[in-house]
Amino acid sequence: MSHLFSITQKKALDFIWILSLIIAFFYCNNYFISFYGPETTTYDNLYKTQAWFLHSLVFAWYFYRNNLKQKGIILQLLFIPYYILRKDLYHTIDYYLDIENSSNIGTVLDFITFIIPILYFSISYFKNEANLKSKANFKTYLSYFSLVIIMFYIIESNVDEFFNYFSFIGDSPYIQDLIVCFIFLLIAFKTAMVLAGFFYISNRILSLKKIINPLDVQPISGNFFKWGFIISYTILLMSIVDLGSNAFRISFYSFNDLEITQILFYLSSFFVLFVSGRFLANLIQYRNYSLKKYFGIVNSLSLVPIFNLIPFFVLLFSKKSPKLIKDYIVKLKTKRNIHLAIYSVLIILFICYSYFSIQEELRNVNVFYKIPIQITAIILLSRFRFTTKIIPFAIAIFSYYEDIKEIFDFTKGYLFFIEDKIFSFIWLAVISAFLIYYISYYIIHKSFYTEYFQHQNDLEFEENIQQFQ
Repeated sequence: MSHLFSITQKKALDFIWILSLIIAFFYCNNYFISFYGPETTTYDNLYKTQAWFLHSLVFAWYFYRNNLKQKGIILQLLFIPYYILRKDLYHTIDYYLDIENSSNIGTVLDFITFIIPILYFSISYFKNEANLKSKANFKTYLSYFSLVIIMFYIIESNVDEFFNYFSFIGDSPYIQDLIVCFIFLLIAFKTAMVLAGFFYISNRILSLKKIINPLDVQPISGNFFKWGFIISYTILLMSIVDLGSNAFRISFYSFNDLEITQILFYLSSFFVLFVSGRFLANLIQYRNYSLKKYFGIVNSLSLVPIFNLIPFFVLLFSKKSPKLIKDYIVKLKTKRNIHLAIYSVLIILFICYSYFSIQEELRNVNVFYKIPIQITAIILLSRFRFTTKIIPFAIAIFSYYEDIKEIFDFTKGYLFFIEDKIFSFIWLAVISAFLIYYISYYIIHKSFYTEYFQHQNDLEFEENIQQFQ
């Protein structure tokens, strides 16, 4: 996988685990300061200083690792106004200047203190990457600037969202502290993975085709698969969790105005979900091709936390089949049918369990409609490539039909909804839900699909598989 990065990027990735530990340490420190420290100016300043150091270090790490210490120090200093001085600057300006709408002061300050270090990093990083200098133009700089903004909003995670998944462990203060520290360790690991992902995508950002298809057709070695899976799955899963419940249930009744920072966070998350999800899906399919094996149902378990360890280790440690590609093709249809049958049985069992596991008065027999829908969906996804553009969205609409009906009943028609609500929180929540459905079913599609099932052309498919050998 190292051939995908420049020499300077490799240096930044070396010992990145040290960066993760530093970030985790300061995250935990700030947690204990905020919950157990006294409410004094000294502790408040310590909290802000540590927050500044850990966040600015993520951006400065690249320069420090490449012996560009001056740029690293300047970059960290440029982040000081944003993380430490904003509040004091706001009160000072508001006190001395007679501005009618003082909230505008905060908006302008936020923008200026944010944009300066981001611009400095974007330009410095771009100029230091030798392989990119020849492509320098305004469009190129704008692409990198946008990518840096995305990284800025993605490196953090919402601790509360993650805590909900671990709170069952215990409710004593000491247990909760341990859980929070563990979550911060996960977030620090995710931050390091985001940095690695940033380097990878920055080498492809100038081509829309390379963003839509973030993994080139190539043989996938065990080492490439290992790190590609770990990085893409970590970013994908934690980005989904960061979106919170709004990504899984459309919040039709949340009509509060959104701040620009919230919109940027959502848009950044959408980009990351799309790229990391498609990368993971193609990685799984290409690894199957490279091994000349069909894992089908095993591949699809990649969607499920904990269970995803099964396909990870199976695909990592499996040896390439010694059989000829022709022999591999002959058995594809039979294997696919067996895997689809197993998948269908599991879907039936899961839906039946979800129905009978709740109290009788809360059961809804309509849940059984999902059985034929899900089975039909997987059959089509395993056969035709174009179905990824239809099925995920159709199932999302079916899943949220009652919510959609309620909102239109509530707003008494379409006109009121479109005029007053389309620019509110709802459009972000809808995109979140639809995008997660798309990525989930795209991974399922790549788990079961091969080009042979659609075109039925042995020679063409054999040439395709040859690219992965």
